[in-house]
Amino acid sequence: MAAALQVDVQQCSISVQALFFCVPGRPTRSCEAGWNLADALQQLQQRGQSLPTTSCLPYKPDVMGDLSSDVLCRGRCNTPNQHASSGTFSSQEITSVWRAQRHIRQHGAVVSRFDVYSDFNSFFSDKRNAQAL
Repeated sequence: MAAALQVDVQQCSISVQALFFCVPGRPTRSCEAGWNLADALQQLQQRGQSLPTTSCLPYKPDVMGDLSSDVLCRGRCNTPNQHASSGTFSSQEITSVWRAQRHIRQHGAVVSRFDVYSDFNSFFSDKRNAQAL
């Protein structure tokens, strides 16, 4: 967002607390549940323009899993990020390095991830496979 708008990244800080813990119409999330990238991007697309800044609602994880959404989502202010509210969020799957580079040059950042499957630990615990990568 900051790259596209050509402003300091600190001015574009969206509240992670609001994005993760304060999803309207859904039960309060916990740190134990985790989150996947598709859900995070969907929330940015649906609510990105109305999310407050980090300074309004700083990250305060619910480590014990016992805080209500009233406590987790009560911020210092209710003003959406002025830069986020002036645009839209979208996502697309980019499957090549060349396309990712082009996207970065034209639009700014990309989000990437990889999934670690349950057989990962057992594969690498075998000393014969330890040097596989």
